[in-house]
Amino acid sequence: MMFLKLAWRNVFRNVRRTLITLSAVTFGLAAMIVFFGFTDGFHAQWVENTVRVYTGHIQIYSKGYHDDPQLANSIADLEEVLKEVEKEPSLDTYTYRVEIQGLVSTAENSYGVLIRGIDPEREVGITALRDRIIRGRYLEEGDERGILIGYRLADRLNAEVGDKIVLMVQAADGSISADLFRLRGVFRMGAVEMDSAIVVIGLEAAQRLAALDDRVTEIAIMVKRPSDVIPAAQRLKERLEPMGYEVYTWQDLMPALKEMIDLDNVFMYIILLIVLVVVSLGILNTMLMSILERVREFGIMMAMGTKPYQIVILVVMESFLLGLWGTVMGAALGISANYLISLRGFDLSRWSGAMELFATLNPVIYPETNPSNVLWSCAMVLITTLVVSIYPAIRAARLRPVEAIHFL
Repeated sequence: MMFLKLAWRNVFRNVRRTLITLSAVTFGLAAMIVFFGFTDGFHAQWVENTVRVYTGHIQIYSKGYHDDPQLANSIADLEEVLKEVEKEPSLDTYTYRVEIQGLVSTAENSYGVLIRGIDPEREVGITALRDRIIRGRYLEEGDERGILIGYRLADRLNAEVGDKIVLMVQAADGSISADLFRLRGVFRMGAVEMDSAIVVIGLEAAQRLAALDDRVTEIAIMVKRPSDVIPAAQRLKERLEPMGYEVYTWQDLMPALKEMIDLDNVFMYIILLIVLVVVSLGILNTMLMSILERVREFGIMMAMGTKPYQIVILVVMESFLLGLWGTVMGAALGISANYLISLRGFDLSRWSGAMELFATLNPVIYPETNPSNVLWSCAMVLITTLVVSIYPAIRAARLRPVEAIHFL
């Protein structure tokens, strides 16, 4: 307790220097927490928007379909699979689809596309397709002649809402099948491949076109929380793999997205390392100046019987108190800043050119305060303050009492 009292008094012997050091620790930690918050919010939004454009959180295929997407590998016993899916406790919603490679044609042009047959009502819970219609309207339940296409494809086909569009595919029985549709709406998903190479029709129309009867090619699932994806996929695998089905998460289906997030995290940690270096240099400078001003004091203490290890403890305590105060204030400031920004979000739309790289994203980023990241940041700052105090503490402990007492 005596050394703790001494450390507390020594911290405030030079108030100006202490405040400068506390500011460095406080704002450094606050910056780390805010940066973590923005990064986590951006990644979460990136994943959520992307899975709502492409895959859902989890997809189920018949065994072999993912590697060889042939209609012969479609899901036949849909009802049995859905019974197992509905047993999943973290299930939010699901849908089933038919996907076929085919040809889309108008009177002027033809292009190869991926034809996606959907249940319009169920698809709303999985993807944002309905909200991305820019011309016309979304498909209605039971609309067997309606079709939706991306705006890039509409431009290539020179097609307008209400125009006739022909789809041609090789059906499951090997025959060539074609059907006539009416363009109900044009969507803009923000992804080039979606807007230029995918057309959407009703599920029953796709099954009829591909001669699939009641079969589907995939089941897409959304879970309640992103953290539920891996456990839910594992439980579904245990139940469905013995039945001849394969379960994939969005990480399996979109490895490029996961790698981009991992790469983004690497740059984030590099930036945080720079922040820690700045904080550590500030504390190191404070401790070295403090020791230089107190050489005679340390000499008198050692002449009166204070052990070198006790000098080390005293100096480390001073650094710890600085770090502790800075950590408490920095955590409070960082969490408060995250909360205030998250109320309205941070709009990136003003940098529209940069946002073209992430066109599927909502341009407003909402920071997320992850408790584990806050604790990790606080721990790193505290550890840094202790580590950088070791050198000044050892230097003070190695002073010779006689020389230190006569130091000017």
